[in-house]
Amino acid sequence: MRYLLLVLLICSCKKDSKFKDEQLGVVNVSLRATHTFTKSVDNITVPVNIVLSSSAPKIFTVGIGVNNDTINELIGNHSLEGAILLDPAYYQLPKTAEIRFGLDTFAIPLQVSMQAIEKYYGNKLALAVTLDNPGKGNTLGSKTAIVVINTMDIILQEDIHYISFTDAGKVLGEPSGTDHTLGTTNVILPVSVSLGGVAGGTFIISVSAAPDTAQALIDNGTLAGSVLLKEGDDYSLPATMNFPANSNVAKFNITVKTASLTKYVLNKPVLAVTLSDPSKHLLDSAKRTLVMLLDPAKLIETDITNTNIRYTTQYENGNGNENSPKLIDNNINTKFLLGSFTSAWFQLEFATPQTTGAYTITSANDAPGRDPKSWKMEGSNNGVDWTLLDTRLDQSFGSRFLTVKYTFSNQDAYKFYRYTVTSVVSGTLWQQAEWRLLKRP
Repeated sequence: MRYLLLVLLICSCKKDSKFKDEQLGVVNVSLRATHTFTKSVDNITVPVNIVLSSSAPKIFTVGIGVNNDTINELIGNHSLEGAILLDPAYYQLPKTAEIRFGLDTFAIPLQVSMQAIEKYYGNKLALAVTLDNPGKGNTLGSKTAIVVINTMDIILQEDIHYISFTDAGKVLGEPSGTDHTLGTTNVILPVSVSLGGVAGGTFIISVSAAPDTAQALIDNGTLAGSVLLKEGDDYSLPATMNFPANSNVAKFNITVKTASLTKYVLNKPVLAVTLSDPSKHLLDSAKRTLVMLLDPAKLIETDITNTNIRYTTQYENGNGNENSPKLIDNNINTKFLLGSFTSAWFQLEFATPQTTGAYTITSANDAPGRDPKSWKMEGSNNGVDWTLLDTRLDQSFGSRFLTVKYTFSNQDAYKFYRYTVTSVVSGTLWQQAEWRLLKRP
């Protein structure tokens, strides 16, 4: 029993001692700016130190704020020569700090966007950080710390992340490469945007039409004879684009109506787009706008299936509702059906040789097992000697009346084109709603 009482007495003394410590007098709380910082691709973090006159006797909180009037006054009386008040859009600062028992210093993290460093490069950024309402009866000493960031100490000029159109600085002729997508109703033109410097986190940029820029080039004769395309009527573009993380190049698409290209086939349609309001980094003012001159002759995809052709098939169906003409009647609600199917060819003979690099296949109304599964496309100039242009194996159609376009590389003109189905999905029946041959520029 004596040992047990001793242990209890010792524990009681420790508890009383701790309680006595927590009743120590108030501390004086001050704020001091530091000259250190840590840097990432997207931000710098500046620690602003809360300094106590002695160790905190108990947990308490203190409010954190800023005093812009102080900075404006210092700038106005030339005490902060060359400084600019740090805009709230470019920094993050906690609103309170919790000072735990036993601490005599605490670092407030002031996080400043690298966008501010880049935007105001060559200047100093200033902010007055303040303390108020220290809890538990503690008092304030120096309640304001002036933080001054010399942007030239953070980065070099060549480190600035400029955003620009990759091909800006010239009138971009379209198509400019092979990554555009041609369609019977729309043409998709990818536009490339570049980021200078080391790639960082994702960010967003606004995209909009710049008709005045394009019209000025038409008016001054630089693009004489061109026609200005109108956003909404002739083309569409996204309101914003997302620039992915850890990348120096991103793309967005401009969708141009084929009907507008056809309408202005004898002109060179022109449009212009501009970038604005990046959520990070800076726009290159000289390369934020891109002017695009379109060549309709190289962008219009034409259906030539029924143009001066002679159409023949290897087999015929005696039922006039499901016979060979239904395969090319440009009506997806009709179909060509063959029974006892193993393979069959279907052939177009043109009056003059044609160059093509695409075709479409449309699934018929029922029985997915009857869909073509494997086939080949060939070209010939005499109907005897054939050149293999495209082969597809193990294809499938996800729904009825589904039109799928297939493209292939071909620069040669042929008088004959032959489509040969070599197998169906299942069973011994074959059916197909449409086969259309497309002329690509």
